[in-house]
Amino acid sequence: MRAAIYTEKTQCRDCYKCVRHCPVKAIRVAESSATIDHDLCIFCGRCVEVCPAGAKKVRNDIPRAQQLIKLKREVYVSLAPSFPAAFPEETASFLEDLKQLGFAGVSETALGAEAVSKAQRGLLDQGRGLQISSACPSIRILASRYFPEANKAISPLPSPMVSHARLLRRWYGEDIGIVFIGPCIAKKTEAEQYPELIDLALTFDEALQWIEAEKPGLKSSSSTDIDFVPHKAGTAALFPLDGGMIRAMGTEVGNHYRCMNQSGCREIVKTYENIDDLTEQNLFLELMACDGGCINGPGFTRHDSGISRQVRVLESWESNCAAQTLTENAAALVEQSWRLNMPPRNRYTAEEIEATLRVLGKERVEDRKDCGGCGYNTCREFAVAFLDDKAEKEMCVTEMRRLAQNKVSALLHTIPMGAVIVDAEMRLVECNRRFLELFADLPYPPDARAVARAEGNRITAFVPETDAFHQLLERDGSVERIVKYGEKVLKGLFFQIQAGRLVGAVFQDITAPAVKRETVVKKAEEVIRKNLESVQQIAGLLGENAAETEIILNSLISAYEPGE
Repeated sequence: MRAAIYTEKTQCRDCYKCVRHCPVKAIRVAESSATIDHDLCIFCGRCVEVCPAGAKKVRNDIPRAQQLIKLKREVYVSLAPSFPAAFPEETASFLEDLKQLGFAGVSETALGAEAVSKAQRGLLDQGRGLQISSACPSIRILASRYFPEANKAISPLPSPMVSHARLLRRWYGEDIGIVFIGPCIAKKTEAEQYPELIDLALTFDEALQWIEAEKPGLKSSSSTDIDFVPHKAGTAALFPLDGGMIRAMGTEVGNHYRCMNQSGCREIVKTYENIDDLTEQNLFLELMACDGGCINGPGFTRHDSGISRQVRVLESWESNCAAQTLTENAAALVEQSWRLNMPPRNRYTAEEIEATLRVLGKERVEDRKDCGGCGYNTCREFAVAFLDDKAEKEMCVTEMRRLAQNKVSALLHTIPMGAVIVDAEMRLVECNRRFLELFADLPYPPDARAVARAEGNRITAFVPETDAFHQLLERDGSVERIVKYGEKVLKGLFFQIQAGRLVGAVFQDITAPAVKRETVVKKAEEVIRKNLESVQQIAGLLGENAAETEIILNSLISAYEPGE
């Protein structure tokens, strides 16, 4: 099965934006295409949100859900508590749409969250030391794959989705189907860890796409009797908000514990990096990968503000606060949960990293600018990614610019013609020695210092006719002009480099003996070619004459060959 997030390579545009925003740098660049390394990915969905070309895709599981409805006796929806943020319309009409799609009923995942919060409160009453919530799958994967010390502190309790699935199977039978619908892409990966409990997970966006596709066949209903099964959720409806789990556990959480919440992968990575400072403290950390909580999850398109979404969740909770809640026995269904055994990140010695930095063209300290253009915060991180085969040398913007400049400079200074580049103010940006030999009356052969002194001067100090430079500054293309300088006659080719900013020109002294000889040779060859074409047309009549002409012209060429 395709991973929950993947890359459409044909749409990737080499912007490296996904590399810059990925909190764990789980992007592998090969052949100029940025793909996801699923062994490193935490499935937070950040790359999907920021990709400007839409090359990062979320796996479409709608066909699997449709097939499940056909195969199972009954299929129930486990609906994430953040649904008011995604569906501001009337809840009853949304539930009716889901039932018409073929679902037997819709139940709130918050019922499982209530069981988790009660069980977690019991752990805090009895325990000591640092504990981290287990509700967010991306946070759990982050700890298990990158931070073993933090992973030890992750609560052994399952997530609300897993807990709710156990409750649904207890209530309605083991042979039912269960589809989770929520804002989280990582839930697709988590569902695959529990195939015996959850059949699959859909995002809110997928649910909307499915409903819109089936809309013509759905019956309109004004019924207000449709509601959640078996009943509405209570305080755990706050779970999608930053700090919602702590509020759901209540104020009577163990007196010896401090409860804190934090959201956003980048900040949580910093917390995990300094986890040793917290392990001896009685802390409960509610951590969520998405900034602001699940209401900002990547699984649904949002056009309103985070405050608006938060208000809708609070209003939904207030309307349900008097709803029936689970008994304490429900918490007993929450069992010991999963711990992924993922390989640690590769580590390299300082010598290996230094050698790689030299390969990447960063031998000197001043070459290591840590500009972030490649998507990594530092050149050292880029070198590690290069060693991991996750990055390519061409990703370094500064190195590629330096190489390009070196190539241009080498070409400019080795061509036998005079070359110059001028800016919009008609000042020399760059020129070669041959240009100074043609246009500067120097008492000595120009060297690198003479070239450096010339740059920045106005072109009128060298070339008497500059109208071609002005003309090409605003018009694309190229023009040829004959330029007279003293006794020299120069052929100049002027061309635009960057509209409104840079114009270039190359000059050749056509009065030089070598140029004269070359011109005669080319003219003679042209006469031969044209004469032979005529021979082919009137071969029988002028054959002998053409042969004699060829002999004469070849003799002329030989006379002007170098060394003659």
